[in-house]
Amino acid sequence: MSRNRRNKRTFKKFSDIMSLKTFLTLVTILILVILSSISIILFRNMQDKKLLAKQKEELEKSVEQIFISTEQNIENSNSNRPDSILNISAVGDILCGEEMLQDAYQKNSNSYTFDYMFNNITSLMKSSDLVLGTMESNFTSNSYSGYGNRNSPKEFAMAVKKSGVNLVSISTNHSLDYGTEGLKTTKQYLEEIGFSTVGDRLSEETVNIQTIKGTRLAFLSYTYGVENQSSKSKKELEALNIFSEETAKEELEYAKENADYIIVIMHWGEPYATSPSDEQKNIASFLVENGADIILGNHPAAIQPMEIVKNSEGENVLIAYSLGNYISSIDYETSKLELVLNIELRVSSKDEKVTLNKVDYTPIYVMDNGSSAENRYQLIDMKGVAKEYAGGNKIVSKKIYNELLNGLKLLEKVIKN
Repeated sequence: MSRNRRNKRTFKKFSDIMSLKTFLTLVTILILVILSSISIILFRNMQDKKLLAKQKEELEKSVEQIFISTEQNIENSNSNRPDSILNISAVGDILCGEEMLQDAYQKNSNSYTFDYMFNNITSLMKSSDLVLGTMESNFTSNSYSGYGNRNSPKEFAMAVKKSGVNLVSISTNHSLDYGTEGLKTTKQYLEEIGFSTVGDRLSEETVNIQTIKGTRLAFLSYTYGVENQSSKSKKELEALNIFSEETAKEELEYAKENADYIIVIMHWGEPYATSPSDEQKNIASFLVENGADIILGNHPAAIQPMEIVKNSEGENVLIAYSLGNYISSIDYETSKLELVLNIELRVSSKDEKVTLNKVDYTPIYVMDNGSSAENRYQLIDMKGVAKEYAGGNKIVSKKIYNELLNGLKLLEKVIKN
């Protein structure tokens, strides 16, 4: 009984201690803490807004221009008719990785859907007269595979076509993964759905000549070699355009006689390297000496520098050592950085001579939303999305935004190295 009284006395003493003054003091401290926290949050938000405004200004100022002709006047002084302009876009390797296959698979219909991966960037190439890419996959009746022997669903090729690409090189290190028959089947299907192809030797027509607005453009394509090349037969290797100076010189001569301008697509270089190898530079020099007007490289799965050099006639020649990938599920940061290269050619109204007029690029990014996302892989316009975020439209996470900013800086550094 006495024990219960002691407990009551203890409680009363605590109540006495918790006086109104103490209570008010505690409330005041709590209010000050809350106000201090709010002030810190507001200050940080203000600092973030200032930083975002500065970054938006920097994004507005940044220019993805590589080259522009010093001849600004498009009107020829000796003619009332203006020079014509051809717009060509180019992307790098087009890969369908294992994770992309898993992401695109529709269990209910046992089919594949890839369109959503490209929906955000299709507008970037709508104004182009021609869009080039390199199809680094096969389309055969074999099991689908994103690694090793590469083979993709036909829906993947169709999605690439819908995105705007309409001429593809099929000369890569994976072109003979399923032998000559696999190469034939792949070429046949791509052409059935509207692609123009180059890079094989399945027929006598190894140079693809396209007439655009009355101007003949020649496209040539070569690969450094193929996977497991020592196991391939002579007949298999002869079905593909594997680079040799003898072959390239012969085809460049043909192109010079039958076209007004020559574009060469090269599958070369070291995997994941952001700088060209000596071999790439040597081959590029050879191609320029023998008549190439533009050289577009791929295979490293990373962007490499671009440069403008003069040929023997004093004309400008663009060399893009690697355009990286157009799309893939490779997880290296440099492999997520992609671009759409925009090339403007001028055709003189006086003598129909074709010259390089302007080169710029649109940075794009392979956004990985995670394996649990409904649509895991999506290509996005890096600069466009970053500007939207900096302007207050939080269409991506802060993590992705920071990745885009870092990627833009890296991309510019590599290209202009």
